[in-house]
Amino acid sequence: MSLLRGWDLLMGMNARNTLIAKVNPSEAIRLVNNKYETKQALERAGAPTSPTIRLVRSRREIGAIDWAGMPPQWAMKPNQGLGGSGIMLAAGRQDGRWHTLAGKPLEMATVTSHLARILDGDFSPRSTDWALFEPLIHAHPALAELSFQGLPDIRVICVGDQPKLAMVRLPTKHSGGRANLHQRAVGAAVDIDTGRVSAARVGDVPVTRHPDTGNQLVGAVIPHWTVVLAAASRCAAATGLRYLGADIVIDEQRGPLILEVNARPGLQIQNINGRGLMAAIEPERAGR
Repeated sequence: MSLLRGWDLLMGMNARNTLIAKVNPSEAIRLVNNKYETKQALERAGAPTSPTIRLVRSRREIGAIDWAGMPPQWAMKPNQGLGGSGIMLAAGRQDGRWHTLAGKPLEMATVTSHLARILDGDFSPRSTDWALFEPLIHAHPALAELSFQGLPDIRVICVGDQPKLAMVRLPTKHSGGRANLHQRAVGAAVDIDTGRVSAARVGDVPVTRHPDTGNQLVGAVIPHWTVVLAAASRCAAATGLRYLGADIVIDEQRGPLILEVNARPGLQIQNINGRGLMAAIEPERAGR
């Protein structure tokens, strides 16, 4: 069933939670809370995701890391971190030392200390965690032009294997270069059929241009859109979720990559699009 425009069709928190309890099995939710296992499931389903350079599962494994053999650019992240917390980025290496995106030296002691904090569960709801090293992602130029620093990402809401709503989240100066709507990143609605930005908001305020760069947002076309939708559509079969949010980035070299699959995606996407989700979820609610 296609979505119908109208605020009366907005899905509220209670309806979302009831739907999730009905259609998202607990084992599927546990899977997507584990980034490494989710990546393996996505790879088996033929969905594009960022490769793992190294998996570190305990403090004992820190001493076995061949730091000299690590690539000059990487992202270190908690396996079960929430909201992008605990991520450390290395943008390059010079004279044996990595440096940050801002060009500041990243000392080895700082790297290993942060790695130990991830393993100790400082950024996870669990008491311990694993750490993933992945290649550093560089935003596709078409998306980088729409944004202010940071890494823009795309959220696609799927009901089963059907994409229903989409938005691109664009970092701002206020959001500290993070694609986080709660920190006043731009949320831009993307038309499912065309991949074209149809509207944008910062908080409750509609905008047509990025507040920091002044670049036109409305009318912009998201690159590789059919590949983005195809990637999102594989997430249900890969994870077992029937209602999900797929978070996708577009790397300038590798194209669309699934970063995460969310079993409890937020509802702001409805406000960004001016479209509700109730019509789209009716078949799932009815058990069809």
